[in-house]
Amino acid sequence: MKKEKIIIIWLSVALFALAQYVIYEKITESRQQELIKAYQNGYDKGLTDAAITIYKQTENCSYTTVTIGNLTKNLFDLSCLKIQQKNMTR
Repeated sequence: MKKEKIIIIWLSVALFALAQYVIYEKITESRQQELIKAYQNGYDKGLTDAAITIYKQTENCSYTTVTIGNLTKNLFDLSCLKIQQKNMTR
């Protein structure tokens, strides 16, 4: 009878510990998914903001300079070349 009680108590403790572990893992996984989603949304917003900024800076047929690290590029709207070519042929 004592062995049965010890086994029942041990199984109860083991079941409780297992349940706590599963709950902890689910909470951790949920938090990680929320962080990944937040990082992805921030990344997407940054790309959108950068594209809008470049668009606005080149909107009036002017060029803009973009520097990333030690790389620098001048960007402009190609449609402005078409406008200039039309004006030159007139």
